[in-house]
Amino acid sequence: MADVDLATIADVQRYLSNTPFASHTINALTGGFANFTYRIHLNDSFKGKETYVLKYAAPYVAASGGAMALPTERQKFDAEALRLVRKMHTDDDVITVPNVHLFDEEAHVIIMDDCGTDARTLKQLVIDQALPQTVAEEIGAAIGRFLGRIHAWNKDASFDMGILRDNELGRMLSTLVTYGCLISTLSGRDNIATLADPGLDIPEGKLATISKLVETRSQEIGRTTGVFTHGDFWPGNIMVSLRRESEGGMPRLAKLYVLDWELAKEGLRGLDIGQFCAEMRLLQRFYPSRQEETSTIMRSFLLAYRGGSGPDEALARVAIAHVGAHLVAWTPRVYWGDKEDTRKTVAEGVELLVGGAEETSAWLEGSIVGNLLM
Repeated sequence: MADVDLATIADVQRYLSNTPFASHTINALTGGFANFTYRIHLNDSFKGKETYVLKYAAPYVAASGGAMALPTERQKFDAEALRLVRKMHTDDDVITVPNVHLFDEEAHVIIMDDCGTDARTLKQLVIDQALPQTVAEEIGAAIGRFLGRIHAWNKDASFDMGILRDNELGRMLSTLVTYGCLISTLSGRDNIATLADPGLDIPEGKLATISKLVETRSQEIGRTTGVFTHGDFWPGNIMVSLRRESEGGMPRLAKLYVLDWELAKEGLRGLDIGQFCAEMRLLQRFYPSRQEETSTIMRSFLLAYRGGSGPDEALARVAIAHVGAHLVAWTPRVYWGDKEDTRKTVAEGVELLVGGAEETSAWLEGSIVGNLLM
């Protein structure tokens, strides 16, 4: 079915009416930015399940209300990546991806497994509640092992990335949304209120270093081949389900699901690592009561990712610089806290960008990605 617009629940209900997914109740899910996402409650169960999730890619960013165009081809990359990863991770794994049951390429719709009404994003889970150290360790380690396997698949002779090799949209967006705005953010050209009155006054030498890094990293994003990457690997794209073995008992990890693979492509490993660590750093800075949980998750993540391999300084430099890039580009654009804390976080991002390019190995070992080296 081509040329549908599923921006409202009524539109979705009509779209599903003559399918096995016809539904009596549809709930819009919050937290999405680029796409419209709904939980659909079926009239009749399908494969033994009563609920699924429908994801619709409009030709614009959903959160923009139609003001910001975004190609719908992103949905085919999402569907293909989910199917590819699903082959490597089964329901028996503590971390996996939802199973895709329908992909309508003309209507830009995916219907996939529901992660469950009790599941929350890792970001929201950390904000909402204190986690036992064992759970934080298990979460971090599972995510680190998962990402390490994803990045290593190119070593398997049977692995075929298929159309994801051609995800030029993913390459363009990965460059544009972070590295494409670093200098304009720091110089004041983007007129971001929290960074004005007064301006940041970044020394010219540091701006020159960052400008050079932007050029180098943008070129690398555009030409790197061989390694399968997620492209948008942050705690908001990881769903967590906990269980309690008895009422009032300690929570335990039940399941993790990795979502939103539109930017999956051949890419730089350090960008996936850096984005995850940057968002954990933001949680540390703006939710200081969660310092212990975020530190534990990040440490376990990096140690599990590294596994038994030796230190990789080049990877650590890309990762720490990307932490800095993410702090600069995103902190003042997504509300985290007040003006003073936002500016301090951006200033930290500047130091991490410069440090990733110029600092010593000892500095790297003491950074938040130091576990990639020790």
